[in-house]
Amino acid sequence: MKLLLWLSVCLYGAIANAEMVWGPATPMGNASVRTFIETDQGKPISVGVAFPKAAMDGLSEHTPEVFIVELPTEMAMPPYNHVMLDWMPHGHDPDSIYGRPHFDFHFYMISSADRQKITCLGDDAAVCTKQPAPELIPPFYAPTPEGVPQMGWHWVDLRSPEYNGQPFTSTFIYGFYDGKMNFAEPMMTREFILATNWFASLIPSPEKVLISGYYPTAYSLTYDAIQDLYFIKLMNLVWKDQ
Repeated sequence: MKLLLWLSVCLYGAIANAEMVWGPATPMGNASVRTFIETDQGKPISVGVAFPKAAMDGLSEHTPEVFIVELPTEMAMPPYNHVMLDWMPHGHDPDSIYGRPHFDFHFYMISSADRQKITCLGDDAAVCTKQPAPELIPPFYAPTPEGVPQMGWHWVDLRSPEYNGQPFTSTFIYGFYDGKMNFAEPMMTREFILATNWFASLIPSPEKVLISGYYPTAYSLTYDAIQDLYFIKLMNLVWKDQ
């Protein structure tokens, strides 16, 4: 089964008839970043962000930067509402694991207005870290100690290399708030992106969801030298009903 899934990752990365629907450009670094939805015969097969190499230059060397990237308006892409891309020039906590310059690609399932209401402080701390029902938690995932304001409660895959004696290069995180999944997040170091032409990894998916939509079973990073574009994709999408 794993072999078949892996082969499907490869195939979805090279579908000849795939079409791209693009979102508006958001300035980032010395260029811009855009979201996209990739379709095959009208059916979404991936959703992601794309940017040229120049977008990774001209970024702050000292303080984090946040870029809100809107999804395409031509077609609905449930459960996703918007993408928040965070540049972390010095990484973030826990510093021993994620203290390397990297990008967080948050694919949010809630509106930007609702996201900004999340404080994870005071009375909201208990809401932020409300335990999800077991069937809503992807296999192998465990929670971090506390929630993050304007984001939620991050859950990590304990099989990831960075939790097994290897340095952090790329990982996949899920977020929850009030017991509900509210984001999916590829996270990659700048060094890894610049050194990679093709990467893909299978990711666990929850048994049940509270928002109907297309959920990924893999994610990938590719570089198209002709277009000079990096593509970060949530891929091998599977429709799940609530």
